[in-house]
Amino acid sequence: MLSYKELLDRVKDQLQREATKRVSRLVLPEPDVRFVGNRTYLYNFKQITDAIRRNPDKVLMYLARELATAASMDQEGRAIFIGRKSKDSFRVLIERYVMDNVICPVCGSPDTHIEKVKKVTMLVCEACGAKSPIKG
Repeated sequence: MLSYKELLDRVKDQLQREATKRVSRLVLPEPDVRFVGNRTYLYNFKQITDAIRRNPDKVLMYLARELATAASMDQEGRAIFIGRKSKDSFRVLIERYVMDNVICPVCGSPDTHIEKVKKVTMLVCEACGAKSPIKG
C-alpha cells in the first residue's frame, strides 16, 4: 500500500513528463514593429512566415483582416499596415494564427501543411498523418 505522499510524488512525476512532451521546437521571432508616420511596419514579417512555413500573402491577409486595416508587403519582406498597431497585437495575432493554422491539434507538431480538399481547407500533419479542418 502506497502512502499519500508517495502517490502525490508519482502523479507529479507523470505530469512533469507530460509537460516536457508538449514543448514545441517552433520558436517564433518577436515581432519587430516600427512606426513611420501613420503606418506600421512589421520588419521581420518574412522571418515569421519562414519560421511557420506558410505563404506570406495568406498570413498578411489574415493579419489585415484581424486588424481591420489595409496591408501590403514590400520587396524586402516587410509588412506595411495603415494606422498605428501595437507590438502586442501582432504577437497575439501571430500566436493565434499558429495555434489555428500551424500546430497539429492531434499531436501538437508544427510540421504541417495546408491542403484544399473539395471546398474544405485541411491541416495535414506530416508527423502523425492527421487531417483536421481549418476554421473559416
